[in-house]
Amino acid sequence: MRWILLCAIAMGGLEALTLKEAEEIALANNPQVQASEQLIEMARQGRLDAISKWLPQVSIVSQGYKTQEPIVFLGLTKPSAFLTELSLTQTLFSTQLYYQIGISSILIDQFRRLLAAAKNDVLYQTRTLYFQVALDHKKVKTAQEHIDLLNYLADRMQGKYNIGEATAYNVNQARVAVANVTDNYYKTVQMLKTHEDELSRTLGYDPIDSPLTFSQEDIDVMQIPELAEKIKTADAIFQEECILKSQFVTMQSRIMDKIFSKDEFSKWAHYSDDHRPDVLLSQTNVRLAEETVKLKRGEYWPTVSLLGNYGGAPTPFLYQPSTQFNNQVFQWAVGFSVNWTIFDGTGRERRLKRAQAEARSVKFTAKKVVQSAHTEVRKQLYSMQKAMAQYLTSTANYKLAQQTLEQAKSQLDIGFTTIYDYLISVDGLIRAKTAQDEGRFDLLSSYYALLHSSGQTHERGSEK
Repeated sequence: MRWILLCAIAMGGLEALTLKEAEEIALANNPQVQASEQLIEMARQGRLDAISKWLPQVSIVSQGYKTQEPIVFLGLTKPSAFLTELSLTQTLFSTQLYYQIGISSILIDQFRRLLAAAKNDVLYQTRTLYFQVALDHKKVKTAQEHIDLLNYLADRMQGKYNIGEATAYNVNQARVAVANVTDNYYKTVQMLKTHEDELSRTLGYDPIDSPLTFSQEDIDVMQIPELAEKIKTADAIFQEECILKSQFVTMQSRIMDKIFSKDEFSKWAHYSDDHRPDVLLSQTNVRLAEETVKLKRGEYWPTVSLLGNYGGAPTPFLYQPSTQFNNQVFQWAVGFSVNWTIFDGTGRERRLKRAQAEARSVKFTAKKVVQSAHTEVRKQLYSMQKAMAQYLTSTANYKLAQQTLEQAKSQLDIGFTTIYDYLISVDGLIRAKTAQDEGRFDLLSSYYALLHSSGQTHERGSEK
């Protein structure tokens, strides 16, 4: 399915890219993820290489010489010497080879953790930029609506000027207001293009030749079951009639404590212990350090190998060259080798103590990583509390701004208010709409930041 999606993009592009499609493209195409996948393959090949050291090592050596005189003491009658030897070595006992396999297996896990971290980062970047682009599209549309409304007011002011009910100063004021919001429109478009380029890069494409067209405008917080549940629980507290109450701040604090309870904080913190990539990576580093200690301790043990030779030099003690390649004398020999370092000037002891000290340091670092993870999770929960409150209050405020603008327009039509009073209502509506859109984005962004900080890759309750 992933490759079918990528082929479709290459052929014609996707104009309505969904978040799920963007995530799939990023995981398949992002260079950071691809590089991490290759590191896993590198570690896997390294483990196979370590295992291969336990297999028999077979070699053949064939040498030939032309000599000035026959080698008399070897019994050769011609001025030439040939020697061919087939050797087999099988390691029977080696702590170094044994623990190297263990270390190579842990390295695979280590790079898998790095891949998980890369995917976690890329998913967070993709989700945040996806909704940032959607927010920018909404801001561009809102800025265009602002320009249209101010143009409408400027035209009405021009009409009043034509009939003598306004001055040229009033007309110029209206036109200046249009020019100011037009400048804001172009700045918003610039931010949209910048964020689209960043999203293309996160999805693995160079912005210069990206086949993607981003037209999403949906910032629906209710599409996430866990957010929808919390919003429904808190919505009754944040109705319009509550905003002006003196006890609103106390009420808001109480509802936030109810929605984000101590159990909620504890649940996310414990989840990060089992799923956050850097926490898991620190645990892998501890295992690697402990295995390294075993490797250094294994230097006190001997290495035992089985040897087998067939040829003109069956043992290291006797060579039997011949005068021609085709008249060589082949003999077999089977033996063993024990290599045991008895004393190396306390070098092994120092290397062991150094590895033990490093292992203790890695354990303290792992503890620090867990503490940092818990702190980050709690920080994101606090941010989510703030974003939840801002989203609900901005939604209620936008409804009030809409009602206020409708009332101001009715009064303007019958002459009970001035164009400048109506302009204040327009500005209030634009600000409220922008605040609502930003509130939606901040809530989604804080939720995905919580997923990122806890190591959760998909929304809870979703089908993905």
